[in-house]
Amino acid sequence: MANTDNLTGVRNSGLAIADPLIGSTTQILEVTGQGEISVATTLTDVELGIKVQGKTATEVQEQVAQRSTAVVDVLQKLGAQELQTTSIQLNPVYSFENGTQTLTGFEGLNTLQFELPTNQSGAAIDKAIQAGANVIQNISFTASDEVLQQARLQVLSEAVKDAKAQAQAVFSTLQLTPGQIIDIDINSDDNPRPSPLVSNLTADRVSATASTTTIIGSPQTIEASVSLDIGYSPNSAGTLASATDNLIGVRNPGIAIADPLIGSTAQILEVTGKGEVSVATTLTDVELGIKVQGKTATEVQEQVAQRSTAVVDVLQKLGAKELQTISIQLNPVYSFENGTQTLTGFEGLNTLQFELPTNQSGAAIDKAIQAGANVIQNISFTASDEVLQQARLQVLSEAVKDAKAQAQAVFSTLQLTPGQIIDIDINSNDNPSPSPLVSNLITDRVSTTPIIGGSQTIKASVSLDIGYSPISAVILDLPLNGLQQFA
Repeated sequence: MANTDNLTGVRNSGLAIADPLIGSTTQILEVTGQGEISVATTLTDVELGIKVQGKTATEVQEQVAQRSTAVVDVLQKLGAQELQTTSIQLNPVYSFENGTQTLTGFEGLNTLQFELPTNQSGAAIDKAIQAGANVIQNISFTASDEVLQQARLQVLSEAVKDAKAQAQAVFSTLQLTPGQIIDIDINSDDNPRPSPLVSNLTADRVSATASTTTIIGSPQTIEASVSLDIGYSPNSAGTLASATDNLIGVRNPGIAIADPLIGSTAQILEVTGKGEVSVATTLTDVELGIKVQGKTATEVQEQVAQRSTAVVDVLQKLGAKELQTISIQLNPVYSFENGTQTLTGFEGLNTLQFELPTNQSGAAIDKAIQAGANVIQNISFTASDEVLQQARLQVLSEAVKDAKAQAQAVFSTLQLTPGQIIDIDINSNDNPSPSPLVSNLITDRVSTTPIIGGSQTIKASVSLDIGYSPISAVILDLPLNGLQQFA
């Protein structure tokens, strides 16, 4: 019983389930607790490609082979783990004019995948590009196997604590005493890696740059849920012990549910109450980008790397939390004329995400832009974890009160006497952050930016099955509202 003692702070005796000798049936509260833990990632998985275009398939394949060999040698010397070929492609290239398809050449692409500690991955990418790689297809982050296993166990414990806290809020509001935990279901979710960072760098080799590409690994989120069926005794409620007395303001005798000795069966009212609480947000999540255009990939990559490093330095000095790289892009820019595609330059974009108190976020954005950022991609607001957890428990209490008020209105109108609460279901809704504020600011500096956070709404619903006796109710004289009775 130690697992349920903390639900109400009272030690309770065990409950018999569906005991045919006394005709009583244990009532059940069904509740699901959620657990979520973010762990720091330390490893980076990278997919690099070598893309070549030429007039003949032989010419293309020779260049791809030479450059692939050079890239593999560099990565092996750097100690890259899990190094493997993930794709080999060689395709014809056509032009289309006046409805006619004409072969103009061939394009080859070899893709390699490898893993390195995140603090080494930026330099490894730069050296691989110097050796001949010219496509960054995918970057993703992960924690070590040991850290992930420890987090999976910890998140289950958090989910159980959340389920107990929700149950306590409902039992307290209904003034019911919990009994045994009758059933436990563990629902561990799959834990995908963070969304990959996608980049495409083509048709130009990148030589050594003045700055190493800055890569900051994003945290990995581990999630799980645990469902508990917690019994509560009809006797412990004293025939709803004041939990249902308040429905009509009268204390009523208990009702046996499906009692085989007397042959009576309680009727059931099903009611769902809803709760909604708005809390003030105090934190701001910001996504800033560094976008550069130029004639060559080398020129663009150098400028993006330099400005990204400067922006990261500024944000770190400002104490930005959850600072991470969420996107790396370097793409060719083409013009299209007379059915022909012509390379005209390159565009690079690195995107960083961070969190700060809302009253500091405006100044932080201004300083980051002064350091080199020139795209504001996304801004959203959230309350602290402590405030959100308190609101989740408060909204459950509001949902129970709403269900009781609805039941009171129905029982009072029908002149029925409520009995025991037979079943309780807690339905906590997901609580997304407020809709983000979207902005695109390019190649311009701005003065101090005022930012005012919005509110965050927490919702939940609680369903109650409340028994009532047909004997306790008067015979109702309900009008037929003009409906015909048929023999």
